[in-house]
Amino acid sequence: MSTTPTTNVPLPQFTAAGLVTPSEQEVLNGVLADWSAAFSSVGKTMNPQLATLQGQTISSTSFMVSAFFGALSQLIANVDPATSTGAFQDALGRIYFLVRNQATNASIPGAIIAGVPGQTLPAGALAISQTDNSQWVTSADATFNATTGLATVTFVATTAGEGPVCLPNQLKQGQSSSVWQGINSNPGSVAGTNVESASSFEQRRQQSVTIGGVGQAANVLAAVLAVPGVSDAFVYNNNTGAAINYGSTNYPIPANSIAVSASGTATPAAIGAAIVSKLDCGCGTSTSAGLGTLETVTVTDNSGLYVAPLPQYTYRYVVPAPTEVYFNVQIANLPNIPATYISDIQAAIVAAFLNGFSTDDGLITLSRARIGGQIIGAAFKPCVAVLNSQIIPVNIFVGLSAAPTTESVTMGIDQQPAIAALNITVSQIAV
Repeated sequence: MSTTPTTNVPLPQFTAAGLVTPSEQEVLNGVLADWSAAFSSVGKTMNPQLATLQGQTISSTSFMVSAFFGALSQLIANVDPATSTGAFQDALGRIYFLVRNQATNASIPGAIIAGVPGQTLPAGALAISQTDNSQWVTSADATFNATTGLATVTFVATTAGEGPVCLPNQLKQGQSSSVWQGINSNPGSVAGTNVESASSFEQRRQQSVTIGGVGQAANVLAAVLAVPGVSDAFVYNNNTGAAINYGSTNYPIPANSIAVSASGTATPAAIGAAIVSKLDCGCGTSTSAGLGTLETVTVTDNSGLYVAPLPQYTYRYVVPAPTEVYFNVQIANLPNIPATYISDIQAAIVAAFLNGFSTDDGLITLSRARIGGQIIGAAFKPCVAVLNSQIIPVNIFVGLSAAPTTESVTMGIDQQPAIAALNITVSQIAV
């Protein structure tokens, strides 16, 4: 007698197109047929109605089988880097010696503070954002200029993640000090990041395949992006014998040099070491701050091939200026729009701007706003449309000033795109 079990439930099939699983209705029909056959084998007739005790058991069994098939599909999807998430994506990343970036703190680079000339303000001095009452502290000791009494500092949010925000010139002194007298000016904050999203991690994995090479702009970019604390970076190679101006801000790049921009909380020494590890001999680096801040790093050759005095080399990179981006969202004037539609849309656009966006099926993907990248207003429609069937985006305009009317904006390589919910206006229009 055969011991091979039989069932009317269609089984998953591995095909050339991948795993194919039956629908929930097909599973239910199969389980129902199995139970009917079992009752018939002993001369009984089963009531097929799902409201009966037998029907409830059949429904539960069908659910468990379908859930298993779903888990199997998810397992197969997690093998593909394009659709992998969570622990499976972390495992794929380790093949490339990558670890998912944890949440980073927002920062305010290039703030100007005033104090007693010649005195030093210790790191950790507290300031308050009047935008959202978040707390910020200076990242390093700051010595006030002996003549002007001014110092340039970077403030870092005390909590990690994308949440803390400070708009330009809305930072106020948060503690009394015998040497610190006030804040003269500050740019807007560069947003921190939440734990690296699946789409951002996959994008970095793709870029990381060039990290093994040396001398190409992509090699330098991959190395800088791999530095803990770097939230974004851009590298451009001017391999000509003449200086050029590049990008939307006409950033000047000397002849036979590369321009490197990097934002985040990583130390200049760590970024400098990454640049050195991939740069060819004889290749120069930027000499202009552009709209940002020029960082100069001196690197000592500790290879062990030299005796003292060891050779030292100077490299430069740009910390891009935080640049506020504004959105003007127009949605269809429909009768059942939820009362919270403005804040919902603002939150959705901020999240997509900082982390990117993709639908559950992965068919629509929007990259996060990047240094030197183009930001297209219409590309944000999907992240708004999924909020509610009554929220239909008609037009989304984007620009570098309030109430923009342009379709897109392109950042310079010395600009770090920044955003706050207050930068997003929402209105209803007749359709």
